Amino acid sequence: MRVLVISGSSRRESLNTRLARLAAATLTQDTVTVVNDLDRVPYYNGDVEAAGLPAPVVELRQTVADADALVIVTPEYNGTVPGLLGNAVDWLSRTPDNSVLRGKRVVVLSASPSRYGGIRAASHLRTVLGHIRADVAPQGVSVSRAPQRLGDSSADPDLVAELARVLNEALHPAPAPDEDILALAA
Repeated sequence: MRVLVISGSSRRESLNTRLARLAAATLTQDTVTVVNDLDRVPYYNGDVEAAGLPAPVVELRQTVADADALVIVTPEYNGTVPGLLGNAVDWLSRTPDNSVLRGKRVVVLSASPSRYGGIRAASHLRTVLGHIRADVAPQGVSVSRAPQRLGDSSADPDLVAELARVLNEALHPAPAPDEDILALAA
């Protein structure tokens, strides 16, 4: 499976980019690409869109279209998704008939130094993605006390295990039991 992991932060020492890289490292059976340069994408503007998509938007849209699934890692600013990430989602969802997010499997993660781990931003992002008809996984991970749990050189082993489990369940669900087998068992 081709998985695209997007960090919604452009900070050099971003906790969310660290979480994005950790998520990528746990997806050992997949082909994974990490994007952490959303600051290249210009602010959405309908006039710009009408004149032709800017090159960074075309590149991002193609990268998302080529992926089988996405993992989006969101920081939390003022209790919600940061403008940088919201802007990227705006470009990716345009136009509704051409949205590269429609039907795409998306897992949402977040990280924060707070005890809440960015859970409000993750919830808001899931809502927005649902409105634009992405296939949003109900599972996710919000990493509280992220500086300690993500560490400078190694992450908390319990976090690594939880992240691997959640991503595996969301991206590689167990097949549903065969109805014929269930009928025979009854």
